[in-house]
Amino acid sequence: MRLADLARGAGAVLDGDGDVEISGIVYDSRRVGPGDLFVAVQGIHVDGHDYVTEAAAQGAAAIALERDVKVPAGVPVLRMPSTRIGLAELSAEFFGRPSRRLKLAGITGTDGKTTVTHMSEHILQASGILAGAMSTVAFKVSGREVDNVSGQTTTEAPEVQAWLGRMVDAGAQCVVIETTSHALVQERVRACEFDVAAFTNVGRDHLDYHATWEDYLEAKARLIDLTANAADKGVEKTAVLNRDDPSYERLARRPISRRWTYSLKTGADFYPLDLSITGSGSRFRMKTPLGETEVTLNVPAKFNIYNALCAAAVCVAMGVPVEEIGRGLAGFEGVRGRLEPVDLGQDFRVYIDFAHAAGSLASALAELRPFTQGRLIVVFGSTARSDHDRPGMGRAAAEFSDFFIITTDDPLSEDPVEIARDVQAGASSKAPGLDYEVVIDRRAAIRRAIEIARPGDTVLLAGKGHERSMRTSRGSEPWDERAEAEAAIRERG
Repeated sequence: MRLADLARGAGAVLDGDGDVEISGIVYDSRRVGPGDLFVAVQGIHVDGHDYVTEAAAQGAAAIALERDVKVPAGVPVLRMPSTRIGLAELSAEFFGRPSRRLKLAGITGTDGKTTVTHMSEHILQASGILAGAMSTVAFKVSGREVDNVSGQTTTEAPEVQAWLGRMVDAGAQCVVIETTSHALVQERVRACEFDVAAFTNVGRDHLDYHATWEDYLEAKARLIDLTANAADKGVEKTAVLNRDDPSYERLARRPISRRWTYSLKTGADFYPLDLSITGSGSRFRMKTPLGETEVTLNVPAKFNIYNALCAAAVCVAMGVPVEEIGRGLAGFEGVRGRLEPVDLGQDFRVYIDFAHAAGSLASALAELRPFTQGRLIVVFGSTARSDHDRPGMGRAAAEFSDFFIITTDDPLSEDPVEIARDVQAGASSKAPGLDYEVVIDRRAAIRRAIEIARPGDTVLLAGKGHERSMRTSRGSEPWDERAEAEAAIRERG
């Protein structure tokens, strides 16, 4: 694409040769190749403006800046008030503004985002609408799936726009994007023309990045603003809000054309009637603003009923007939690493879940308790992330499980033993050896839990979920939680 055309479409001021052809948009100077436009972005720890010379030396055809720095002679420059916003606008322009040719939904919240994203995509596909999804777990279009190995739930703007472009090329009509607070604050989805903004819940996560819960909520609320101000594609701009969550009152103040709510109680736009919950799923009649549909949900836990109501509202807003919603939900088999059952015929239950914070761990255990005949056993660890309440995870395990094993989960450069001690501090009411054990090696911890499980027990392996690596001081090492669980069950015999 000609640099002059790219600059004009993204609202940048061009200084230099506008006939230069741009072959890619790059924000990491180490990945610059000949023909790329290097966008100098101010990050948390690194400022791209400090690497302009390196980017030019590696063949950058042009540089985008938000402040004056020395640029090698002959290299054209794009000047922008914010290269964070600029990265999104330039990426969208480069890939042909693909979201203008799609019905687009963004799913945000603290818990449940991934499940709602894939549940929505599944309903759309089941109703005959070619759909795509972008999540922590995978990029998916027309039933084909590629693992998300980026380490980011919502990738940077060039990757987001490139995937949207691929989805347009594949014939997709609708796309659902899992959207984090980081992505919203960092403008990764700035140039996405959303039609629906959906919210699961807003807990107290990421408070190392967001100073307060109010700041965290404000970051999430940006999704409503983006949606309300997005291009008109013939879909009424809709916010889907959890009426039962503390975030509702504040989010409901954000102006948007249509606001739909969901709840487990009456009085919302989407809610269940005649609800029956079992250990493997639920049945209910779903009330919606456009009629009713019978739902059989084959994924366990009450929070998946919330997820189903949210996904239903997203899909109805995007044009799925109400009568198709129940059929779509009935065929949904869950998401890898989200209360994923591991069943090799053993006489106890094993689940894998991504719960890696105190609140999500407590929630997962509380959901499994009513359907556990024997003991509830959990294997978990805390990561090196500074915002994680390590003692809180210990308290959650102590309160909601019968026996727990503290182990390792992405310690990075920290000592896993020290992390485990921090977790133990929250479980001071429990006796080591009697109520819990510390087994630092995660493979051994899983085998220990499987070894001690008795008929009727439930074993929850929490924290790793869908992830395919363990990040330690030695780097990223391959890891597959399901494979480890299956091997432990087979070894037990």
